[in-house]
Amino acid sequence: MTGKERILTALKRQQPDRIPTMEWVLNPDVTEAITGDRDQIAFAKKMGVDAVAVSLNYTKEKIDDRHFVDEWGVTRISYDEYPTPVGYPIKDENDFKNFKVPDPDAEYRFDSIKQALREADGEIGVVARVKDIFSLPRDMMGFEDFLMSFYLQPELAAQLMQMCVEHSTRIGHNLRELGIEVVVVGDDIANNTGLLMRPEMYVEQVYPHFKQLVQNLKKEGLYVIKHSDGDLRAVLPELVDSGIDCLDPIDPLGSMDIAYMKKTYGGRIALKGNIDCVKTLVEKPLADVRKETARCILDASAGGGHIISSSNSIHKGIAPDNYKYFLEQVCELGVYPLDTQALEKIANGEI
Repeated sequence: MTGKERILTALKRQQPDRIPTMEWVLNPDVTEAITGDRDQIAFAKKMGVDAVAVSLNYTKEKIDDRHFVDEWGVTRISYDEYPTPVGYPIKDENDFKNFKVPDPDAEYRFDSIKQALREADGEIGVVARVKDIFSLPRDMMGFEDFLMSFYLQPELAAQLMQMCVEHSTRIGHNLRELGIEVVVVGDDIANNTGLLMRPEMYVEQVYPHFKQLVQNLKKEGLYVIKHSDGDLRAVLPELVDSGIDCLDPIDPLGSMDIAYMKKTYGGRIALKGNIDCVKTLVEKPLADVRKETARCILDASAGGGHIISSSNSIHKGIAPDNYKYFLEQVCELGVYPLDTQALEKIANGEI
Protein backbone atom coordinates (compact mmCIF):
# COMPACT_ATOMS: atom_id res chain seq x y z
CA MET A 1 0.00 0.00 0.00
CA THR A 2 1.06 3.60 -0.45
CA GLY A 3 1.36 5.91 2.52
CA LYS A 4 -1.77 7.74 1.41
CA GLU A 5 -3.71 4.47 1.24
CA ARG A 6 -2.58 3.51 4.75
CA ILE A 7 -3.73 6.82 6.22
CA LEU A 8 -7.13 6.64 4.53
CA THR A 9 -7.61 3.01 5.58
CA ALA A 10 -6.85 3.89 9.20
CA LEU A 11 -9.28 6.83 9.09
CA LYS A 12 -11.96 4.40 7.91
CA ARG A 13 -11.12 2.38 11.08
CA GLN A 14 -9.90 -0.48 8.92
CA GLN A 15 -6.65 -2.43 8.89
CA PRO A 16 -3.93 -1.52 6.37
CA ASP A 17 -0.81 -3.59 5.69
CA ARG A 18 1.01 -1.82 8.53
CA ILE A 19 0.25 0.92 11.03
CA PRO A 20 0.60 4.31 9.33
CA THR A 21 2.54 7.18 10.85
CA MET A 22 2.61 10.94 10.33
CA GLU A 23 3.32 14.15 12.25
CA TRP A 24 1.86 17.66 12.29
CA VAL A 25 5.35 19.17 12.41
CA LEU A 26 8.57 17.68 11.09
CA ASN A 27 11.30 20.03 12.25
CA PRO A 28 13.72 20.43 9.31
CA ASP A 29 16.79 20.33 11.55
CA VAL A 30 15.68 16.92 12.82
CA THR A 31 14.88 15.53 9.38
CA GLU A 32 18.12 16.89 7.93
CA ALA A 33 20.11 15.18 10.68
CA ILE A 34 18.49 11.86 9.75
CA THR A 35 18.47 11.86 5.93
CA GLY A 36 19.96 15.16 4.82
CA ASP A 37 16.50 16.38 3.71
CA ARG A 38 14.85 19.56 4.96
CA ASP A 39 11.89 18.97 2.65
CA GLN A 40 9.31 16.97 4.58
CA ILE A 41 7.95 15.04 1.61
CA ALA A 42 11.42 13.95 0.52
CA PHE A 43 12.05 12.84 4.10
CA ALA A 44 8.71 11.02 4.26
CA LYS A 45 9.44 9.04 1.12
CA LYS A 46 12.82 7.90 2.46
CA MET A 47 11.71 7.06 6.01
CA GLY A 48 8.28 5.48 5.55
CA VAL A 49 6.27 8.42 6.88
CA ASP A 50 2.83 8.01 5.33
CA ALA A 51 1.52 11.57 5.21
CA VAL A 52 2.58 15.17 5.80
CA ALA A 53 0.64 18.15 7.11
CA VAL A 54 0.65 21.34 5.06
CA SER A 55 -0.60 24.79 6.02
CA LEU A 56 -2.51 27.25 3.86
CA ASN A 57 -0.83 30.43 2.70
CA TYR A 58 -1.71 33.64 4.51
CA THR A 59 0.24 36.80 3.82
CA LYS A 60 2.21 38.64 6.48
CA GLU A 61 3.71 42.10 6.67
CA LYS A 62 7.13 42.41 8.27
CA ILE A 63 7.51 44.97 11.06
CA ASP A 64 11.09 44.21 12.07
CA ASP A 65 13.39 41.20 12.34
CA ARG A 66 11.19 39.57 14.95
CA HIS A 67 7.67 40.96 14.47
CA PHE A 68 5.11 40.71 11.68
CA VAL A 69 1.38 41.23 11.15
CA ASP A 70 -0.45 38.30 9.61
CA GLU A 71 -3.39 38.43 7.22
CA TRP A 72 -5.82 38.25 10.14
CA GLY A 73 -4.40 41.46 11.60
CA VAL A 74 -2.61 39.67 14.45
CA THR A 75 0.83 40.99 15.38
CA ARG A 76 3.18 38.11 16.14
CA ILE A 77 6.70 37.70 17.42
CA SER A 78 8.93 34.93 16.08
CA TYR A 79 11.38 33.45 18.54
CA ASP A 80 10.70 29.74 18.17
CA GLU A 81 8.72 27.36 15.94
CA TYR A 82 5.38 28.92 16.86
CA PRO A 83 5.03 32.70 16.32
CA THR A 84 3.31 34.15 19.39
CA PRO A 85 0.49 36.72 19.20
CA VAL A 86 1.33 40.02 20.89
CA GLY A 87 -1.08 42.46 19.18
CA TYR A 88 -4.79 41.93 18.63
CA PRO A 89 -7.14 43.53 16.05
CA ILE A 90 -10.48 42.86 17.79
CA LYS A 91 -11.55 44.53 21.03
CA ASP A 92 -15.29 44.92 20.53
CA GLU A 93 -18.12 44.50 18.02
CA ASN A 94 -17.22 47.70 16.20
CA ASP A 95 -13.78 46.28 15.43
CA PHE A 96 -15.40 43.12 14.16
CA LYS A 97 -17.86 45.01 11.94
CA ASN A 98 -14.95 46.81 10.29
CA PHE A 99 -12.80 43.69 9.94
CA LYS A 100 -12.17 42.29 6.47
CA VAL A 101 -11.98 38.50 6.49
CA PRO A 102 -9.19 37.09 4.27
CA ASP A 103 -10.53 35.77 0.99
CA PRO A 104 -10.92 31.96 1.22
CA ASP A 105 -10.89 31.75 -2.59
CA ALA A 106 -7.60 33.61 -3.12
CA GLU A 107 -5.48 31.46 -5.44
CA TYR A 108 -2.26 31.99 -3.48
CA ARG A 109 -3.99 30.54 -0.42
CA PHE A 110 -3.38 27.05 -1.83
CA ASP A 111 0.12 27.38 -3.32
CA SER A 112 1.79 25.19 -0.69
CA ILE A 113 -0.99 22.60 -0.92
CA LYS A 114 -0.65 22.37 -4.69
CA GLN A 115 3.13 22.04 -4.44
CA ALA A 116 2.84 19.31 -1.81
CA LEU A 117 0.35 17.37 -3.93
CA ARG A 118 2.74 17.52 -6.88
CA GLU A 119 5.68 16.32 -4.79
CA ALA A 120 3.69 13.62 -3.03
CA ASP A 121 2.51 12.27 -6.39
CA GLY A 122 -0.12 10.05 -4.80
CA GLU A 123 2.49 8.15 -2.78
CA ILE A 124 2.40 10.26 0.38
CA GLY A 125 -0.81 11.60 1.88
CA VAL A 126 -1.22 15.38 2.13
CA VAL A 127 -3.26 16.57 5.12
CA ALA A 128 -4.31 20.23 5.05
CA ARG A 129 -4.33 22.30 8.22
CA VAL A 130 -7.63 24.18 8.50
CA LYS A 131 -8.41 26.83 11.10
CA ASP A 132 -10.74 25.66 13.85
CA ILE A 133 -13.16 27.96 15.67
CA PHE A 134 -11.25 28.56 18.93
CA SER A 135 -7.62 29.48 18.37
CA LEU A 136 -8.16 32.13 15.71
CA PRO A 137 -10.59 34.21 17.82
CA ARG A 138 -8.22 33.68 20.75
CA ASP A 139 -5.37 35.15 18.70
CA MET A 140 -7.52 37.98 17.32
CA MET A 141 -8.65 39.13 20.76
CA GLY A 142 -5.88 37.88 23.01
CA PHE A 143 -6.36 34.81 25.18
CA GLU A 144 -7.65 36.51 28.33
CA ASP A 145 -10.00 38.88 26.50
CA PHE A 146 -11.41 36.06 24.38
CA LEU A 147 -12.18 33.96 27.44
CA MET A 148 -13.72 36.99 29.16
CA SER A 149 -15.83 37.64 26.08
CA PHE A 150 -17.86 34.52 26.82
CA TYR A 151 -19.12 36.38 29.91
CA LEU A 152 -18.93 40.03 28.85
CA GLN A 153 -19.41 39.96 25.06
CA PRO A 154 -20.99 36.59 24.22
CA GLU A 155 -22.41 37.85 20.93
CA LEU A 156 -18.95 38.94 19.78
CA ALA A 157 -17.48 35.56 20.74
CA ALA A 158 -20.24 33.82 18.77
CA GLN A 159 -19.73 36.08 15.75
CA LEU A 160 -16.00 35.38 15.69
CA MET A 161 -16.52 31.63 15.91
CA GLN A 162 -19.19 31.71 13.22
CA MET A 163 -16.82 33.69 11.00
CA CYS A 164 -14.36 30.81 11.38
CA VAL A 165 -17.05 28.28 10.48
CA GLU A 166 -17.88 30.10 7.27
CA HIS A 167 -14.27 30.79 6.28
CA SER A 168 -13.04 27.26 6.95
CA THR A 169 -16.06 25.67 5.29
CA ARG A 170 -15.25 27.52 2.08
CA ILE A 171 -11.58 26.60 2.48
CA GLY A 172 -12.63 22.96 2.83
CA HIS A 173 -14.65 23.15 -0.37
CA ASN A 174 -11.66 24.54 -2.26
CA LEU A 175 -9.33 21.93 -0.80
CA ARG A 176 -11.61 19.10 -1.88
CA GLU A 177 -11.69 20.56 -5.39
CA LEU A 178 -7.87 20.37 -5.42
CA GLY A 179 -7.91 16.70 -4.43
CA ILE A 180 -7.32 16.95 -0.68
CA GLU A 181 -9.10 14.19 1.24
CA VAL A 182 -8.06 14.82 4.85
CA VAL A 183 -7.94 17.96 6.98
CA VAL A 184 -6.84 18.57 10.55
CA VAL A 185 -8.52 21.20 12.69
CA GLY A 186 -5.96 21.99 15.32
CA ASP A 187 -7.05 24.19 18.19
CA ASP A 188 -5.89 23.28 21.70
CA ILE A 189 -8.92 23.52 23.98
CA ALA A 190 -7.22 22.02 27.04
CA ASN A 191 -3.99 21.81 29.00
CA ASN A 192 -2.66 19.05 31.24
CA THR A 193 -5.17 19.83 34.02
CA GLY A 194 -8.33 20.09 31.94
CA LEU A 195 -10.28 22.32 29.57
CA LEU A 196 -9.33 25.96 29.18
CA MET A 197 -12.89 26.89 30.23
CA ARG A 198 -15.68 25.27 32.20
CA PRO A 199 -16.94 22.19 30.34
CA GLU A 200 -20.50 23.54 30.52
CA MET A 201 -19.41 26.76 28.82
CA TYR A 202 -17.56 24.86 26.10
CA VAL A 203 -20.60 22.67 25.40
CA GLU A 204 -23.04 25.58 25.37
CA GLN A 205 -21.05 28.28 23.58
CA VAL A 206 -18.18 26.72 21.63
CA TYR A 207 -19.22 23.21 20.73
CA PRO A 208 -22.18 24.11 18.46
CA HIS A 209 -19.83 26.08 16.18
CA PHE A 210 -17.24 23.30 16.24
CA LYS A 211 -19.82 20.65 15.36
CA GLN A 212 -21.20 22.80 12.56
CA LEU A 213 -17.73 23.15 11.05
CA VAL A 214 -17.04 19.42 11.30
CA GLN A 215 -20.36 18.59 9.67
CA ASN A 216 -19.77 21.12 6.91
CA LEU A 217 -16.35 19.65 6.15
CA LYS A 218 -17.80 16.15 6.16
CA LYS A 219 -20.44 17.23 3.65
CA GLU A 220 -17.60 18.34 1.38
CA GLY A 221 -16.35 14.75 1.45
CA LEU A 222 -13.37 15.36 3.76
CA TYR A 223 -12.02 13.23 6.59
CA VAL A 224 -11.62 15.40 9.69
CA ILE A 225 -8.94 14.92 12.35
CA LYS A 226 -9.35 16.92 15.55
CA HIS A 227 -6.13 17.89 17.35
CA SER A 228 -5.91 19.15 20.90
CA ASP A 229 -3.30 18.67 23.55
CA GLY A 230 -4.31 18.21 27.16
CA ASP A 231 -7.00 16.52 29.20
CA LEU A 232 -10.14 16.31 27.05
CA ARG A 233 -12.04 13.82 29.19
CA ALA A 234 -14.76 16.29 30.21
CA VAL A 235 -15.96 16.70 26.61
CA LEU A 236 -14.98 13.43 24.93
CA PRO A 237 -18.61 12.40 24.23
CA GLU A 238 -19.25 15.72 22.51
CA LEU A 239 -16.07 15.60 20.43
CA VAL A 240 -16.87 12.09 19.23
CA ASP A 241 -20.52 13.02 18.55
CA SER A 242 -19.40 15.97 16.40
CA GLY A 243 -18.61 13.57 13.56
CA ILE A 244 -14.79 13.75 13.59
CA ASP A 245 -13.02 10.80 12.04
CA CYS A 246 -9.97 10.86 14.31
CA LEU A 247 -8.76 12.41 17.58
CA ASP A 248 -5.15 13.37 18.26
CA PRO A 249 -2.84 13.06 20.16
CA ILE A 250 -4.47 11.34 23.17
CA ASP A 251 -2.02 13.33 25.28
CA PRO A 252 -0.33 11.13 27.91
CA LEU A 253 0.71 14.23 29.89
CA GLY A 254 -2.96 15.22 30.00
CA SER A 255 -3.99 11.95 31.66
CA MET A 256 -5.39 10.63 28.40
CA ASP A 257 -5.20 6.82 28.16
CA ILE A 258 -5.03 5.53 24.58
CA ALA A 259 -5.99 1.98 25.63
CA TYR A 260 -9.18 3.36 27.24
CA MET A 261 -9.85 5.47 24.16
CA LYS A 262 -9.48 2.45 21.88
CA LYS A 263 -11.79 0.34 24.02
CA THR A 264 -14.40 3.06 24.52
CA TYR A 265 -14.42 4.99 21.25
CA GLY A 266 -12.45 2.85 18.77
CA GLY A 267 -15.64 1.72 17.09
CA ARG A 268 -16.57 5.31 16.24
CA ILE A 269 -13.33 7.21 15.61
CA ALA A 270 -9.75 6.49 14.67
CA LEU A 271 -6.95 7.52 17.02
CA LYS A 272 -3.65 9.26 16.38
CA GLY A 273 -0.76 9.20 18.86
CA ASN A 274 0.94 8.99 21.22
CA ILE A 275 4.69 8.36 21.84
CA ASP A 276 5.92 10.85 24.44
CA CYS A 277 7.68 13.75 22.68
CA VAL A 278 8.64 15.48 25.93
CA LYS A 279 10.99 12.80 27.25
CA THR A 280 10.95 9.53 25.31
CA LEU A 281 11.75 10.99 21.89
CA VAL A 282 13.97 13.69 23.39
CA GLU A 283 16.28 12.03 25.88
CA LYS A 284 15.42 8.44 26.72
CA PRO A 285 17.50 5.41 25.59
CA LEU A 286 16.53 3.69 22.35
CA ALA A 287 15.40 0.66 24.33
CA ASP A 288 12.72 2.83 25.92
CA VAL A 289 11.61 4.06 22.51
CA ARG A 290 11.16 0.46 21.41
CA LYS A 291 9.22 -0.49 24.56
CA GLU A 292 6.90 2.50 24.37
CA THR A 293 6.25 1.95 20.67
CA ALA A 294 5.33 -1.67 21.32
CA ARG A 295 3.03 -0.68 24.19
CA CYS A 296 1.30 1.95 22.06
CA ILE A 297 0.72 -0.60 19.30
CA LEU A 298 -0.76 -3.07 21.80
CA ASP A 299 -3.02 -0.42 23.28
CA ALA A 300 -4.33 1.18 20.10
CA SER A 301 -3.57 -0.67 16.88
CA ALA A 302 -5.54 -3.92 16.99
CA GLY A 303 -7.89 -4.14 14.01
CA GLY A 304 -6.67 -0.89 12.49
CA GLY A 305 -7.97 2.61 13.09
CA HIS A 306 -4.69 3.88 14.52
CA ILE A 307 -2.12 6.34 13.17
CA ILE A 308 0.94 6.04 15.39
CA SER A 309 2.84 9.25 16.04
CA SER A 310 4.41 11.42 18.68
CA SER A 311 2.27 12.95 21.41
CA ASN A 312 2.40 16.31 19.62
CA SER A 313 5.06 16.91 16.98
CA ILE A 314 8.64 16.34 15.93
CA HIS A 315 9.87 19.64 17.34
CA LYS A 316 13.42 20.96 17.37
CA GLY A 317 14.16 19.31 20.72
CA ILE A 318 13.58 15.78 19.40
CA ALA A 319 16.69 13.60 19.27
CA PRO A 320 17.17 12.59 15.61
CA ASP A 321 18.37 9.10 16.58
CA ASN A 322 15.28 8.54 18.71
CA TYR A 323 12.86 9.59 15.98
CA LYS A 324 14.71 7.55 13.36
CA TYR A 325 14.59 4.52 15.64
CA PHE A 326 10.88 5.04 16.29
CA LEU A 327 10.18 5.01 12.54
CA GLU A 328 12.23 1.84 12.17
CA GLN A 329 10.24 0.22 14.97
CA VAL A 330 6.94 1.14 13.31
CA CYS A 331 8.05 -0.60 10.13
CA GLU A 332 9.27 -3.65 12.07
CA LEU A 333 6.59 -4.05 14.74
CA GLY A 334 3.59 -2.47 13.04
CA VAL A 335 2.99 -5.01 10.27
CA TYR A 336 -0.47 -6.60 10.28
CA PRO A 337 -1.40 -9.13 11.53
CA LEU A 338 0.24 -7.96 14.75
CA ASP A 339 2.40 -10.36 16.71
CA THR A 340 0.89 -9.56 20.09
CA GLN A 341 2.98 -12.09 22.01
CA ALA A 342 6.22 -10.57 20.76
CA LEU A 343 4.88 -7.06 21.33
CA GLU A 344 4.04 -7.89 24.95
CA LYS A 345 7.54 -9.15 25.56
CA ILE A 346 9.08 -6.07 23.96
CA ALA A 347 6.80 -3.72 25.88
CA ASN A 348 7.77 -5.43 29.13
CA GLY A 349 11.48 -5.30 28.29
CA GLU A 350 11.80 -9.07 28.09
CA ILE A 351 13.30 -9.09 24.59
